[in-house]
Amino acid sequence: MTMEQPARSAAEQPTSLTAQLLDDCIQSTGHAYTPGELAYLALTSQIENPIRDRVAYQMHLRLHGTRLDVGREWTGVDAEGQDGTPVARRLDLAIVERWGRRSRRYAPPVHGVAEFKAVRTSHAQTTSELTRVYQLVTDDIIKCVSVDGVVLNAIHAVVLLPHAQIARRNVADHVIKDVFKLMWTGQLFQADAARENAVAGLAARLAPLGPVRTGMIDGGEALGMRVTLPYVILGPVAPETVDALTNNWQLPAVTPP
Repeated sequence: MTMEQPARSAAEQPTSLTAQLLDDCIQSTGHAYTPGELAYLALTSQIENPIRDRVAYQMHLRLHGTRLDVGREWTGVDAEGQDGTPVARRLDLAIVERWGRRSRRYAPPVHGVAEFKAVRTSHAQTTSELTRVYQLVTDDIIKCVSVDGVVLNAIHAVVLLPHAQIARRNVADHVIKDVFKLMWTGQLFQADAARENAVAGLAARLAPLGPVRTGMIDGGEALGMRVTLPYVILGPVAPETVDALTNNWQLPAVTPP
């Protein structure tokens, strides 16, 4: 199965990171896996890394012919460390402008960043669990402020919500990651309603930070389990919101739709 993309006109090519571009690349990524591959990865590993890597490559293909490149685990911007000293900030994904002249003195312009997280649906049901995920996302947003106080452009977050249900009588629980936790919380037996509850709850919890959109890709079946991978995309996060988070100010209230 090929991941090559058809040629795009200049008007169709992206000029920065957007939620739509992220969504398109996630959907393309879902179709790029062989049947059952995504389910296997979700059940046996931290799925945010494989998804991030495929999304980055999809984005790389879409930006071909532009002056924009996609960095994966990019460390081109220093952030403020816990003791106030500069530390290299490792960003999951960054769209960076290619400069004609290389310089160590100036960082290249950043046209958007995205951080990826994965939380099983069984861990995104209650108010306290959703608040924990919210805190993980806001921590990532705060780290996108450079040591000299510059807020990076077009900050986004992608939260993946892997959801597994029993498909066959024999489940290979000896290789499924955190299987005992899953059984203890009832994740293996949850219906689709639990998945929808996690997606809706997280989208509402992240809404004060910026625009949110949701989607889902089908992971297929592996190890006796059926896997779906819903996700929530947040962003772009406004600079004023980043300032509020950085300074522990109260965010404005958001009225649910």
